[in-house]
Amino acid sequence: MVYPMPSAQGDLSESEEEYIEALYHMHEEGKDSVKTSELAERLGVSPASVTEMLKKTLTKKNLVKYAPYKGASLTPLGREVAARVVRKHRIAERLLTDIAGVKWDECHEEACRLEHALSDEVAEKLASSLKNPETCPHGNIIPPPTGEIRGEAGKPLTSFNPPLKVRVVRIIKEKRDLLRRLVSLGIMPGVELKLVRKAPAGGPVVVDSGCLQVAMGRELAEVIMAVPVNGE
Repeated sequence: MVYPMPSAQGDLSESEEEYIEALYHMHEEGKDSVKTSELAERLGVSPASVTEMLKKTLTKKNLVKYAPYKGASLTPLGREVAARVVRKHRIAERLLTDIAGVKWDECHEEACRLEHALSDEVAEKLASSLKNPETCPHGNIIPPPTGEIRGEAGKPLTSFNPPLKVRVVRIIKEKRDLLRRLVSLGIMPGVELKLVRKAPAGGPVVVDSGCLQVAMGRELAEVIMAVPVNGE
């Protein structure tokens, strides 16, 4: 059976958009198939609610492929529709920080509200007014209007071995408390860090920013995507 393509934002509920947006983010992070428990944790809902949404709604709209005990992934149509939502969100973040002066660690929640209200047409006008930025304030790529998931730069800070100098390129999770913690440490895209020590068995990672040395838990270190500085 062929299902019609959701061609405009009004074709999907806000909840449906949040589900496919979360799957898009997890695909960006390298997950080909996402378990219901992982998606439930990301969205803060029960696994049963996730299963119901996947089976009864998103698969029927041809946005998601779902197999019990294996997980879910976006279909080509799902990737395109999700990319439009993500594009609106990241353009809204740019609008809020670059024009409205909203703080770097506070723009995510505000953009979550705006993304569901913006039409594709208005989003493109905003992008043009902002001179078509390539990334959001947290360094994540703004998807093109065509919707494909582009390769993202960097690897988690936890994947590097000390001693090594790296440059932060993006932050992959944008929860306010996490972003505030990073701001307090002076860690954001463009900052160079020296990886000093990585404790075994999932212990903390110690980094030096030049003016501050700090030990951070693996959960925080894993959302910081970085690349080695030239010559390292």
